[in-house]
This record gives sequence, structure tokens and C-alpha cells, in this order.
Amino acid sequence: MRCATLSILHFQITAKLAAKFLRQYSDLFCAKLHVKLYREKYIQLLMCANGENLLSNFDRCKLNDTCLWSPSELVSSCHKANFNYACIVLNQSLQLRTDIAKNIWQNAKIRCLVDGGANCWKEFIHKSNESLNLPEYITGDFDSITQETRKYFNSPDIKYQHTPDQNETDFTKAVRFLQPQLEANDIHKVIVFQETTGRLDHIMANINTLHKLQSDILSIYLLSSSSLSWLLLPGKHIIIVPKELVDCQHWCALIPVGSKADKVTTTGLKWNLTQSPLEFGFMVSTSNTYASKEVYVDTDSSLIWSMGLWAEDKL
Repeated sequence: MRCATLSILHFQITAKLAAKFLRQYSDLFCAKLHVKLYREKYIQLLMCANGENLLSNFDRCKLNDTCLWSPSELVSSCHKANFNYACIVLNQSLQLRTDIAKNIWQNAKIRCLVDGGANCWKEFIHKSNESLNLPEYITGDFDSITQETRKYFNSPDIKYQHTPDQNETDFTKAVRFLQPQLEANDIHKVIVFQETTGRLDHIMANINTLHKLQSDILSIYLLSSSSLSWLLLPGKHIIIVPKELVDCQHWCALIPVGSKADKVTTTGLKWNLTQSPLEFGFMVSTSNTYASKEVYVDTDSSLIWSMGLWAEDKL
């Protein structure tokens, strides 16, 4: 019993010291922390350096494989030097706020325009009258990019990568092409500029890319002018919701795109689920909102989490 008590005490001290270090020195959106336990056993904790809330959140989920998400960090921390991510622009007219788009683009470690997304980015630059960093890559089958845009982005610092395979979208192919560069630069987040308006087939294709390429070591976020969406893999998740979104009762959703979720449990939502199935043709959790700044989700199948991101855009 004494040995067990000492082991637990050693774990708590080690874990809290690591958490304190992350809080003071790390601005990662999601950081993997491996804590060595008694008899060489490991437990994986996915954590976010979330200021004063970090220790309480860490204590709450320290014995579970729980992924902690902080969407406000995704946007607000992009100016910080050690916030590693890549930025991709898809072929959809940019309606994202100029200051947000500029901040994310300028501070990305890798920037990529996907085919007609180069046209959209050129238009964005002209409208915003901004001087912005060049992309490192322009990819696609090049059936949408114009000759004018090619001339505009004619620089030896830009690599054009032709991806002609018609069995996948240009978005999917772009992420596959970037994966070696992401791994080499220790990048685990990709922020994608796109819109959830217009062609439904494009919207569904973007979600399909999340299902194909999201993993434990790569998170892909679809950022639009009104929302942020990503894929929750099977397991436990805690989403830290900005207070202003809770106060104004902004919308959020859990959507079972691709397959049925047999058992979903949530806390922190206005309309929670308890071991509930989610499936198209039956129930999906859309137009939900918040009862707390922390939303807990436990799911046995992948779910799309989508949320309104700007309090002033509440519908």
C-alpha cells in the first residue's frame, strides 16, 4: 500500500510540474504529454496550454485518454512564434475577416494554395491591399487556376506541384503532398480557409477529407467566416468554449457524417446526450448551444464538431 501511495504521489508531482511547464512556456494548441507510470506503463494525455485552467483540466482527465481542445487558441495564438501550423486556401471565395486571415496566413510555418484557391487568394490580397508572404506551394490538377494568377505567383520561392489524380479532391491531394513537410517541421495542425456556403458537393468533399486524413497526430480545421469545424475521433474529448460564446448562446453541432454513432454522451450542452445514437435519418445534434464553458463528448464513432466562432455573428 505504501509503494502504491508513493507511486501515485510521484505521478501527481511529475504531471503537475509538466503541466506548469506547458502553461508557462508552451503555446501549442494541442500538446501530447507522456507521463511515465509505475512499472514502465504509460498514459497518453492530450492537453492544451490553457492558462490558469490547465491544471484543473489536467487533474480532471489525467487518468483518461482525453483530447482537450481550445478553439479560441487556434485563432488567437497564431501570432506566437512557437505555434506550429500550416495554412491551406481552397477554391472558395474568402469571406473570413481580413485581420484573422492575415494573421493566420502570415504566421503559418507552411502555406499552400490549392488550384483555384490561388485565384481567391490573389483577389483577397487585392481587396485587402495587404502585402503578404508568398505561399511555399501551389498544388492541384490546375484546371481552375488562371494564367493571370500563375503570372502573379511567379516566383522561384513557390513550388508548383501538379496532382492529376482524379480519384481524390485537390484538397485531399494537397494534404497528402504536404504530409512529409508537416512531419519534417513537427507540424500537427492544418488550418483551412474555406466557406460552408455555395456548392453542397464541395462542402461534403471537404468533410470527406477530414475523415480520410484526420489522425491522432494530424488535426485539420475548416475555418470559415462564420464557423470552425473539425473531426472528433472515437474517444473522449473536452472542448473549452470561449465565455462570450456561452454568454450569447451561440450555436454548436455534433454531426455523424459517414457512419452511425451508437453511443454518444455529452455534458456542458444545453441539450445533452446520454449513451444516445446519432444517425442521419434519425437524430443529429444540430442547433445546440452551451450550458458551460467546458463541453465533454464521449463517442464511439467519429463526429463532426462545428461551432459558431464569432459572437457578433450569432444567428
